[in-house]
Amino acid sequence: MEDHKWRYPQSFLAWTQKKLQECVEVIKKSEKQTRQCYLEKIDLNSDEFITVVLLDGAFIIELFLLNHFPEKRAYSHFLFMYVRRDMSLMENQLPFFVLESLYNFAFGSQLTVLPSLLELAYDFFSSGVNLKAEGVRIFDSNVNHLLDALRLWYLPATQDAQGDGWKKVEAIPRASHLRAAGVKFRMSETNCLLDIKFSEGVLYIPCLKLFSVTESFLWNITDFEQSYYKHDSYFIDYVSFLGNLINTRADAKLLIKKRIIDIENWLGHDETLAKDAKALANLFNNFGKESRFWTRNINFCSLRQNLKAYYRSHWH
Repeated sequence: MEDHKWRYPQSFLAWTQKKLQECVEVIKKSEKQTRQCYLEKIDLNSDEFITVVLLDGAFIIELFLLNHFPEKRAYSHFLFMYVRRDMSLMENQLPFFVLESLYNFAFGSQLTVLPSLLELAYDFFSSGVNLKAEGVRIFDSNVNHLLDALRLWYLPATQDAQGDGWKKVEAIPRASHLRAAGVKFRMSETNCLLDIKFSEGVLYIPCLKLFSVTESFLWNITDFEQSYYKHDSYFIDYVSFLGNLINTRADAKLLIKKRIIDIENWLGHDETLAKDAKALANLFNNFGKESRFWTRNINFCSLRQNLKAYYRSHWH
């Protein structure tokens, strides 16, 4: 991968018609600020640090451009899915101001006709996944890095998760038990993955498309929230909620049949429903273990309370 990476800066310089030393100066201007963005001390001298940042920055920007302009690709980019996974890892983040400075410098005269860097990033990450943000938030440059932007794009249009205080999250019954109590499961038509509703005995859940990298992404983005967004958790509550619902193969089968979980691109077409359901149950069992925690997300708290109240009703 490192060898492959070196091709991109060469292509980047050819595309931008900028000199290498000019790009080096752009990175060098913000070296001190960039170093301060990392918790651990980076044991590289100035030249080594600038080389790494420039290499990664040019690689990311070139990747975004080749994704947006596929006609300019000189060879097959079969590795896009795996690169998306690696670029969303917490430990692989470059400060966004570094990427933006390099992009603006390299394409300054073309910025009126080219998409913004965040638009290119959104285009790259949204290919084939559950990412459908509203236009206004795609252009919000007040993000620390790409993972921060990725989380922002998944959030509901109305962000009112924070309540007045912390509430303890209690586990809810699993999907097959809720169905036995009369709860109906429906795939929601909303564009927001986190917009789960319960109304008049019907639980509306947006479709989650599973890919080979989904598990890694969910663990990574919940770890990110745990570290930086404890007071404003969305994904932590989301994966915990699904972890409660999907406890056994019966629960998994129910959500697969209702098209709430799409496994078409996950394990391959040669798998049977039984094997898929077992794998899905195992996946979310791990998330379900994290179900007892404290949160300020009033939406998920109310959702859980309403489901439990419905389930406890003797009539149901």
